[in-house]
Amino acid sequence: MHLSGETDIEASRQRVWDTVSNPNRAAASSSSGQAQIEKVDDRHYRVTVTAPAAMMPMNVVLDLQLTDLAAPSRLAATIEGAIMGGPINGSGSIDLTELGPKSTRATWVADATLGGMLGGFDAMIQGPMQQAANQGFASLKARLEAEEAEAEA
Repeated sequence: MHLSGETDIEASRQRVWDTVSNPNRAAASSSSGQAQIEKVDDRHYRVTVTAPAAMMPMNVVLDLQLTDLAAPSRLAATIEGAIMGGPINGSGSIDLTELGPKSTRATWVADATLGGMLGGFDAMIQGPMQQAANQGFASLKARLEAEEAEAEA
């Protein structure tokens, strides 16, 4: 499954970097607010998210590793975990381009593979996953723009 997007944020590249490079700040910016993050070390995190299921939500534990940190322009990460007995593996990156002193373009890509019983459902869940990612980035944009406006005031 391949997901991607791009958004322009009216905030400095450093402010955007400070948020996206810190999993706790990035999760706090999410519209879902469903992630719990435990720091293992400077580049490793254990992330517990609540995934919707047919009758009741289930917790999914993912190991997140920040693999490429090139402040303040690029971040890449990998995830590994399991849901319903099947493996989840993924990688993604965010590139930040300074458009001006208070304007940043965030371009992101993510690729994920689901195994086990969910392996054949990639095409069916790609649309909802893309929509959730877009909503997450919209929430991130709104938060960062509000912080930037507050800092200017």
